[in-house]
Amino acid sequence: MRFLLSVGIVFVVFLAYAYSDSCVQCNSSNDPKCATQPENFLAKQCTNSSSTCYVRVVDGVTIRGCASELDNATLSTCNNNMECMTCSFMEGCNGALFPQYRLSCIQCSGSLNSTCSLDISARPSVCPTYKLGDKCYIRRDDKNTTQSFQRGCLSTAQSNGVCTDTSDCYTCEGNGCNFLQANETVIPWAKGSGYVYGSSLFMIVVAFFVTRQS
Repeated sequence: MRFLLSVGIVFVVFLAYAYSDSCVQCNSSNDPKCATQPENFLAKQCTNSSSTCYVRVVDGVTIRGCASELDNATLSTCNNNMECMTCSFMEGCNGALFPQYRLSCIQCSGSLNSTCSLDISARPSVCPTYKLGDKCYIRRDDKNTTQSFQRGCLSTAQSNGVCTDTSDCYTCEGNGCNFLQANETVIPWAKGSGYVYGSSLFMIVVAFFVTRQS
């Protein structure tokens, strides 16, 4: 009898947990971990009783919350596993990575002799901004002594005005693809860097003497 009672209590607690009106509620524009590490967020009680949660991406920003927050038009189209999804199978069911297969890149910055440039075995992490067709990048610029070498997500870089001209950076497709050694020749020097300026000046001087001799 006691065994059956214990089983009954566990079952009731499970149902209360599974169907409680609590969802993960966050916005990656305020906290990037909402997009990159959603498992770190605890579910919170919804203002309006609702056992349905949602997760959606709007202009690259990941938003999680209670479905009762959405207007009817948005809710009716929230059935796309790339843009918006609802769930109700358990408390905080909207706390998984979304979209499931979003890009991960090695993300760091430092000098040309820093760990960022030397350690090619660093673990890639999820890109905070979601963009279909996003890429990873590597950038080197010897004019900036503290951040002369950078690895990261192209969407993040371009939102900060970096790599808007992709010829300034090495870009690649695929999770963690930006692991190249800092001295790889396929990584360009950013325009305006001392290396590029010096190379250009050298070519001008060479061209001048060749012209004089001819």
